[in-house]
Amino acid sequence: MTVREKVDGVSVIPASSGTRLPSLTSLRIVAATMVFVHHAMFQPLFSNQGVQNAYNKFANNLGPLSVMFFFVLSGFILTWAAKPHDSLKHYYRRRFFKIFPNHIAVYAILLVLMFVAGRAIPWPQALVSLPLLQAWVPDFNYQLFAINPPTWTLSVELLFYLCFPFLLILVNRIRPSRLWLYAGLVAVAAALMPVVSRLFLPDSPATPVSASLSWPQLWFIYYLPVTRMFEFLAGMVMARILLTGRWRGVRPLVIVVVLVVAYVATLPLKLFEEGYQVVFLLPLALVITGAAAADVAGRRTVLSSRGMVWLGEISYAFYLVHITVLFSLQAAFNHQWGLGGMFTSRPFGTLPAIAFLIGAYLACVFVAWLLYVLVERPVMRRWARPKQARPAETPLAAP
Repeated sequence: MTVREKVDGVSVIPASSGTRLPSLTSLRIVAATMVFVHHAMFQPLFSNQGVQNAYNKFANNLGPLSVMFFFVLSGFILTWAAKPHDSLKHYYRRRFFKIFPNHIAVYAILLVLMFVAGRAIPWPQALVSLPLLQAWVPDFNYQLFAINPPTWTLSVELLFYLCFPFLLILVNRIRPSRLWLYAGLVAVAAALMPVVSRLFLPDSPATPVSASLSWPQLWFIYYLPVTRMFEFLAGMVMARILLTGRWRGVRPLVIVVVLVVAYVATLPLKLFEEGYQVVFLLPLALVITGAAAADVAGRRTVLSSRGMVWLGEISYAFYLVHITVLFSLQAAFNHQWGLGGMFTSRPFGTLPAIAFLIGAYLACVFVAWLLYVLVERPVMRRWARPKQARPAETPLAAP
């Protein structure tokens, strides 16, 4: 049974109640799968150009949508899991060992593969991406042509993790009756970033991935960690809404249907190229909160099933390896190395291409499981927490 109490006459689910949110763990693999589907469009898979165009149209907006999903989800989960007597030292320790061992392991493997393949190693990008600082560099090559390109999002998450203990103090000071107002204000602030970019940043140089935005404008909207902070804050505020009993019980299925309809309606738009992925900020925040509310209420859903939770547990490893596995398998059919997507693609017929996508996805799951079992889980068990718990000298501010 969920433990509840009254605070200022409002039903509250205390953070110390220990309520687990398996659906949010599962949502990570949903977001990672969307990234996989999105990246599969960059090297043509379908020999039928009409089918390839349809796939590109469907998958194009999944990339920005899934990245925002991750950012909102991080803010929600960290706020929900914050403990009253946790310390800054222990919090940063857990974050470090959760992020860096997997990242460094994949980074090292890719360096070895590049050496074996005879590829020139871009050392400036390599050295900046090792400590996950590449998103701060206003240069296209640092985001998309680093050793492991998807890690630019970890560069953004790193800022979130560093700032979270201090943001939590501010978010906890918001009166419960004003939380929905602040959720709206955060969404408005995020929506203003494309406007600010177009008004104040130069129209050149151009970027090959957008016809309407210059590279400085696109970098400011999409890659700069500071401007993505609003998505993380949205997740934090939504977690407080649920914790303070301000969630009104909208079923996740209803929200998902609305999100799918919105996604289909925006297929003609190119959210990444235009910088308007922010239109999905509140719908994604509602999906995440609705899924968490279902867990709190004890409702069984597909997301809370054992298989989905297991996939969610390996999702971070999946995210790190998916683009290398996908491109390497595709390049292997043409007797090439697929590192960094630098290969000549050989398209398949429609059914073989679908079979390849399924097979490549399962291969990513297998490699991710190996990374999880051999690196992530042992490291987290061995070093993420001190052997003897000590009283926290500098506690995190918990809801």
